[in-house]
Amino acid sequence: MALIEDVAALAEEFAVIRRNLHRKPEIGLDTVETVSLIKSKLDEYGIEYEDVGVNSVVAVIRAGDGDRTVAFRVDMDALPMEEENEFEHRSTVEGCMHACGHDGHCASLLAFAAYLSAKRDFNGTVLLLFQSGEEGYEGALRIIEDSFFDRFKVDYMFGYHAWPGLETGRIAVHNGACMSSEDRFQISVTGKSGHASMPHVCNEPFAAVADIIKGLQSIIVRRVPSNERGVVSVTQVHGGSLPNGIPDKVVIHGNVRTCNEKVQDTIEENVDRVVEGAGGMYSVETELNYVRKHPVLVNSVPEIAVSAAERAVGVENVVTDMESSMAAEDYAFFMKYTKGCYVWIGNGLDSPPLHNSRFDYNDEVLPIAVSFFAEVVKELL
Repeated sequence: MALIEDVAALAEEFAVIRRNLHRKPEIGLDTVETVSLIKSKLDEYGIEYEDVGVNSVVAVIRAGDGDRTVAFRVDMDALPMEEENEFEHRSTVEGCMHACGHDGHCASLLAFAAYLSAKRDFNGTVLLLFQSGEEGYEGALRIIEDSFFDRFKVDYMFGYHAWPGLETGRIAVHNGACMSSEDRFQISVTGKSGHASMPHVCNEPFAAVADIIKGLQSIIVRRVPSNERGVVSVTQVHGGSLPNGIPDKVVIHGNVRTCNEKVQDTIEENVDRVVEGAGGMYSVETELNYVRKHPVLVNSVPEIAVSAAERAVGVENVVTDMESSMAAEDYAFFMKYTKGCYVWIGNGLDSPPLHNSRFDYNDEVLPIAVSFFAEVVKELL
């Protein structure tokens, strides 16, 4: 591995910053203290910045007279879950922890800011975007709605995720889909309530609910081509409060994932058919609320990332044949507005999975991420 010497020298300093971020996690769009730290470091480096979205920040670094702009984005919010780790830098905030590596993502972009402030040997503009609210709080959309792509002419954008199960020192680059879409649905089934001993005078909704759940499970195997991937999961069923009473209404919640927008269309159409069919079969009222929360994350310029990764970690450490993940990432919204690539950097073969109460960002990833970003700048600017 041939990490940039000046980057390697920053590793320990920013590992300390990363651990401090881990101790003080913040949820969703409420990343006030994290943003304060970011701004204080950017001030220290003499880098200008602007607020964007909700508690997100974009640093602007210019050099030369080039008109090309390359952006790098990281997320910085934590998760509402209790940490089980016992190390010194474990979370000090009850019921909140960095279980997805955003503390490390944030620290690595700060390290990149420090590197660029001292090495402005490029020709153009580099944007460093620190985003709040990635974990389901629409942080990327808030940034886009705040005219980010009008305020800045972004030619390319790059990002990464520390990835459990991928060997430390390796970078995975996907050609096309990297991470899945996420859709959410709510189905309301309304009949007529009454006493459980007299179902003939009621119109109980549970028979329709049972058929809906069974029908949803058939969509992937019967409607989606066998060479495509998709997931339809029922995640909640709520209805009734009496052991001897039939309720008026039952509500079903579910989650849909796929890595192909056409498959996404197919699944939504068939969820609607299943719900409508069950409603007609059992003479109950049905209502479907189907929300497309995240699009598929599609890499449009993987060749640039591969070239940069090969220089950062060596050709032998660049992986291009990993399957895309069925997890979603709101970075996907940015890829609707510009070209770019999102890569995975190995957090270790023995790393606990993401969103696990014992997950911790591997500090060895930090200089690898910065070296990768630096090589992207060399490639494009």
